[in-house]
Amino acid sequence: MVQCRNCRSAGLSPLYDFGELPLGGYLLPTAALARQAPRFVNALAICGACGLVQQASDSAREALVEFVYSNYQPTYSMSAAVRAYQESLLDAAVKLSGVQTGDAVIEIGSNDGYVLGLLKQRSLAPVGFDPSIDPALARSGVRTFREYFGAASARRFAGTHGTVKLVISRHTLEHAFEPVDFVEGIAAVLAPDGVAVLEVPYLQLQMMNNQFQSMSVQHVCFFTLSALSNMFGRVGLRVRDAWFCQMDGGSVVVCADQRRPAGAEGERAAQIESVEQLLRLHDAAGFGQFFADVARQRAQIRALMTEYARMGRRIVAYGAGGKGQALLNLLGLDTHLIPYVIDDTPGYMGKYVPGVGTEVVARDDPRAGDASMVLITAPTHIREIVQRDRETRGKDRLYVATAPRFHIVET
Repeated sequence: MVQCRNCRSAGLSPLYDFGELPLGGYLLPTAALARQAPRFVNALAICGACGLVQQASDSAREALVEFVYSNYQPTYSMSAAVRAYQESLLDAAVKLSGVQTGDAVIEIGSNDGYVLGLLKQRSLAPVGFDPSIDPALARSGVRTFREYFGAASARRFAGTHGTVKLVISRHTLEHAFEPVDFVEGIAAVLAPDGVAVLEVPYLQLQMMNNQFQSMSVQHVCFFTLSALSNMFGRVGLRVRDAWFCQMDGGSVVVCADQRRPAGAEGERAAQIESVEQLLRLHDAAGFGQFFADVARQRAQIRALMTEYARMGRRIVAYGAGGKGQALLNLLGLDTHLIPYVIDDTPGYMGKYVPGVGTEVVARDDPRAGDASMVLITAPTHIREIVQRDRETRGKDRLYVATAPRFHIVET
């Protein structure tokens, strides 16, 4: 078992072992290669010293870099609901930071440049950090750095270009192998009066919304606000405010700066942390019921799908992104039960999901058209997926999803 990625304590306590599973977040060109994809320990543990929940093993690090992070393909900008949310979050971040026309703003995890474009529309000077930046973005005139963000890269930037008043990042910190180095980088590049606005999955909401597919190996850490505050404090940053949102199955937006919290803003964060203590989210005792339920669901959902297929009814999945791939593997839903997974992401079609070996097809592919059940594996986008599928199929079929519990989706 690894040392704690936050405080370096050796006192990690096991929470749940999902078994050895393939990575999610990349696809392979043949079914044979997909079925032979390497598998890695997917076990969660909690630090008794600082309360950070994290992967108990580091065995997947090199494979994640090679197969996933260096060629990551985003799906956020394809969702109208997510695009609208990103606009509202940027409005809040700009207001909090007080950035003015022409000011540089760093986005960590910029990838396809969608948010960088929104910043440019606001007459700001966007700067992106991401190891898998689209080459077309690099040619667009937006300043981008194709590298991992951390203390070293941040200091290089600050030494050449100076500090910034706003750093933003959505759903990137949970992927960082060295999260303290990540937030140390934020501290290094943030101006004395600057603000960092980070959104990450929030552990309590993830459990409430049954987001166990988010607990696969490509997520290294799983956050409470208490654990985040502890981590930021190690590099001289303080949580100034925090609020919840329902994006990605339940997330928290944290605002951090170099000033100590004061007034109502600091009080809200303190209140959240006090509730976490009551829920015992700082020790293993707070998670036993949730993971017992996960174990039951994994067995029950697979049994239901097996019975449905035995009756001669066809099932397809919808959503071949990283979380969808993780869900298929966590439930053991191979091609005997689900032969195809539908996805709308360009470049996915004709490729195969590591582990289960399922082929990805387009929405209008006739091979996916005769299924009577659709398992939605991207629960953040349930409504949009049902609407898209209905537009293509023009007929009723049963839609089911695993979040917030396994259920039939009302349409």
